[in-house]
Amino acid sequence: MQGTEIGRRLGAPAVIGLSLVLAGLGALMLRQIGVEVGDVIGEGGWPFFVIIPGLILLAAAFVPAPPRGIGFAIGGSIATTVGLILLYQQTTDHWESWAYAWSLLPLAAGLALAVYGFASRNREFTSIGMWLAGFAAVLFVAGFWFFETVFESGRAPLDLGTWWPAILVGVGALIIGKAVVGSSRVDRRE
Repeated sequence: MQGTEIGRRLGAPAVIGLSLVLAGLGALMLRQIGVEVGDVIGEGGWPFFVIIPGLILLAAAFVPAPPRGIGFAIGGSIATTVGLILLYQQTTDHWESWAYAWSLLPLAAGLALAVYGFASRNREFTSIGMWLAGFAAVLFVAGFWFFETVFESGRAPLDLGTWWPAILVGVGALIIGKAVVGSSRVDRRE
């Protein structure tokens, strides 16, 4: 019984440590045959140094018993997403997309939470993750629409000087609606 508990505690760090050992041994073996890792990846492939550790963290998320792996899942999804964004920007030279691409990070965290919750049958994780991912997706779409219009035309897509009070009313109404729906759910539970 005690050995099983020790295995659970050491599971995720052991996976990360083993991954690092294997990566180091692989790089040493490549070096022995005259191949440098940097040459294999190439000048534009540096984002893979962010993507690969993110994928390792994602894999490590399912080693410890749930819910202990949630931190690895969220960290891995964020690191992988950052790497993919950097790869996109490196490939397209579209660095100004950071103006709205940052919203993909909470989207990745929400998706990781939702998928981990689904895989571990934790409805709370799944629900919170889907809400976070949905909210971040709206931020991404709004940012993309706004900033890509600004980048293309040099002007905002709508006159905020005229429309900002209407936007405040709309956001306030959404917040009130969410509060009312949330309080009615609490009332039904009691």
